[in-house]
Amino acid sequence: MARVNTRQLITDAAVRVAARHGISGASMDEIAVEAGVAKGSLYYNFASKDAIFERVMRDGFERLGTVLSEARQGEAPGAVRAVAWATLRALRTNPDLARIMAAEVFRTDRPWHEALELARGSVVVQYRDVLREARVARGATAADAEQITETAGAALFGALAGAFLDWLLFRQDQPLELVLDQVLALGE
Repeated sequence: MARVNTRQLITDAAVRVAARHGISGASMDEIAVEAGVAKGSLYYNFASKDAIFERVMRDGFERLGTVLSEARQGEAPGAVRAVAWATLRALRTNPDLARIMAAEVFRTDRPWHEALELARGSVVVQYRDVLREARVARGATAADAEQITETAGAALFGALAGAFLDWLLFRQDQPLELVLDQVLALGE
């Protein structure tokens, strides 16, 4: 019999509850019910609701970072399309988490802001690096490519996340490939 990962049950439940009510509206009681665990189990595994959502956000960005790294492996340097497509596929695997991450990514008033900033930063750097590689692949010098900063990486991530949410909420009839094409058309 497989061992139940209580921490994972709790964070998964927290995502579902926050998708319905927002993080501020999520309660420890509702998370416990959703997870199917006693409230004491929440506090045994996490010191507070903030600790739960810090873990949710970190895990989300860590998974996205892994997806990006995997998408870049075996691809030609500067494979912006491969990285962008991998991002959209990753967001589609857990749309509730994607919505929460998009809502929280630029908030600075949360207790987990510093931890989130580090996790988000590692993802943004990967987007920046693939944009730099793409510039070099189009014939620019390495020094010219170095002019691309984390701001461009954040812009690519923001465009992909925003387009995904637009698709999720308003345009699910469109193929996700078309969403990708529309985002990438911005750089042409």
